[in-house]
Amino acid sequence: MTLGGIAQAGNPPLGPGNIEVFPKRDMVALEGYDAQAGETATVTVSRNGQQVGIGEGVIDATGFLEFNHPGGSCWTGVTPDIQGGDLVEVRFSRTAFTDGAYVSSAAITSVTHDTFAATPAEGDVEGTVTIAGTYGDDFGTRFDLSRFVVEVVNPEMRRPDPSTPPTLIGERAIGWTPVTDPAEPNGGPGYEVTGSAGNGAFSVTFSMYSAADAERVLDGEHVVTSWMQESGELALGNSLYEFGETDGPGFGGCPAGPASQAPVPPTSVDAARSGTDVTLTWTTPTQPAGARPITTYRVAAVDTVTGQEIAVRQGANPGENSAVIHGLVADQSYPLVLEATNGLWSPLVELGTLHADGSLTPATDPTNPDTTGGGGTGGGTGGGETPAEPVVVAPTAPSLTRVLSGHESVTAEWTAAQPGNANSPITGYEIVATPAAADGTPGTPVTAQVAATATSGTVTGLTNGVDHTVSVFALAGEQRTAGTTAAGVTGVVTPNDVVAVSRAQYRTDKREYRISGTAQDTTANRVHLRIGDVAGSGQVIQLDVPVAADGTWSVDLRNGPTLPANNRFNVTSDSGAGTVAAMTRTR
Repeated sequence: MTLGGIAQAGNPPLGPGNIEVFPKRDMVALEGYDAQAGETATVTVSRNGQQVGIGEGVIDATGFLEFNHPGGSCWTGVTPDIQGGDLVEVRFSRTAFTDGAYVSSAAITSVTHDTFAATPAEGDVEGTVTIAGTYGDDFGTRFDLSRFVVEVVNPEMRRPDPSTPPTLIGERAIGWTPVTDPAEPNGGPGYEVTGSAGNGAFSVTFSMYSAADAERVLDGEHVVTSWMQESGELALGNSLYEFGETDGPGFGGCPAGPASQAPVPPTSVDAARSGTDVTLTWTTPTQPAGARPITTYRVAAVDTVTGQEIAVRQGANPGENSAVIHGLVADQSYPLVLEATNGLWSPLVELGTLHADGSLTPATDPTNPDTTGGGGTGGGTGGGETPAEPVVVAPTAPSLTRVLSGHESVTAEWTAAQPGNANSPITGYEIVATPAAADGTPGTPVTAQVAATATSGTVTGLTNGVDHTVSVFALAGEQRTAGTTAAGVTGVVTPNDVVAVSRAQYRTDKREYRISGTAQDTTANRVHLRIGDVAGSGQVIQLDVPVAADGTWSVDLRNGPTLPANNRFNVTSDSGAGTVAAMTRTR
């Protein structure tokens, strides 16, 4: 089932494994994806349809992968501040399947402790711990209260330190759920538990029969857990809010979150020069979700004769901002630069060159001479008027997060750009693939344009075996912002042959194989089929299968090798491509 097919019911797709989300730690764990072991998983976090985070890693042999946890994979570029209502999705490099889970808004807001005088009687309460919190309107739609538990975890409740009083509980974890199973009522040895949940709030009180156990409950981990599906798997689409945990990001050397990163600076200004003064005007750029706002700008005119800057610092306004630089030499041109801070300084933006006549030549992206980095306009000499607000302002730059090679094509993925202002919506993205010529000089770029809502796209018509440098640019009308590439990502990719399997059937009683697919459309190409999930190795099904001129190939074979229990086989081509797939078994 696809995500779109089930999302109308407010639930994620029924996947082969669990997606566990820890919003306080901005952590996602995938488990139970055994069938995707060895595949690259791409995980995205979206909020109101806008992607706010992306990462990728390899599913291990046990079907497990986690993000933003020591020993796991990191989010790319920025660690998203995961919140209730976000959608976490995962797709795989070889399996045509997308799984997803919404993040519950349930959160613990307080943990309080009360003590009572001890008495000799058994079963009297000597201390209580109350856990209170809230949840949003996702209950009853994506979640319901039958999939909700407030839990305390502390190994000391089962095996306490010998130097402390014994425990009456004998369990590592205790919990409460508002919809109880008669076979598993709330409460247990050494304690009682009561609670309520309704109208967006919950409160649960653990009443302990010993003061020492009350202290152990207070010292434990306090978690509210809610999940989206049962279907025999109580943790499918699972959200765990851990009270007292430090909000991410950046565990284990992973990148900082939006609140800990430098701001996105403006990339264009309007300039009006009047004699030895210039007035610069720009619009506050939209920042990523969860980012700290810009507090100060620094603009400067660079004196190319003396090598000094004439700089002005300007406090940030929520909309339009302006600054006046005095003391320019009347007949001299000045490069203009700008940077912004929210406590951390952004990269320096080269806005272009202000000429003596008041015109402004925008800076250019050296990797794409048609791309303007400044995008401003200039006023005339003698004090031209600065427009009150630019009609169209360039968006912030998208960030390239992954490129994938295909047959005569490449596919790019990126984090979304943000509009430059409310009057400048993003109108689309342009993907540019520039081939490297034999002498090392760039070849003729090949481009593709996609919709403003897209965060991936494909450029076709490329030459296999040739390195291509891929960039993505955001469009806002005629404005075209230079793209950036996330840390650790390479924008260079080589299109090559891609082998695909369209049919794979095995009949047990006759050891019969019927397999077909596609590969590079050249009659000189051959594909080779073997048993197992290691490309290019394993017992032979059939070798040297010809590829037709339309790129198709097929195998019809009886009395072939016995298919192993996992049904896996691999296909490789003379052109260097390969894939692993599974058979459909009959009889």
